[in-house]
Amino acid sequence: KELHSDALVLGQETGMVRSYGTDPYGSYYEDSFLMFDVTSEDSSIHPKTVVYGLEVDGVYKAYLEDDIIASGNFVVDFVAGNQVSIERDSAGVVEILNLDTGEELVMERDFWFAWYAFHPNTLVYNR
Repeated sequence: KELHSDALVLGQETGMVRSYGTDPYGSYYEDSFLMFDVTSEDSSIHPKTVVYGLEVDGVYKAYLEDDIIASGNFVVDFVAGNQVSIERDSAGVVEILNLDTGEELVMERDFWFAWYAFHPNTLVYNR
């Protein structure tokens, strides 16, 4: 406030009907309802389960966030013959490394239904 005394502050009284103090998605995170159709579905995992997906040499694999947490926030696994590590820090930031090459791998944080819709041949980590 001292440095920017003329700054505008966003408030919740917008004059609009929507309440900005509540999540507009409500129970969407917990129920199985999808807002749009997907071409590939797999019901073995709840569709709104958070997964971290990665690709190594054309092989796709998903890691359930709850499994990573249950494993002490650190998992070592093999994908396409490459040893990988998945580490989740106390802030929830996830880093995935190819331990064979030392490179950081690109990962996606998705709901299971979204990851599976694009990668129906995905493998799933089993702890």
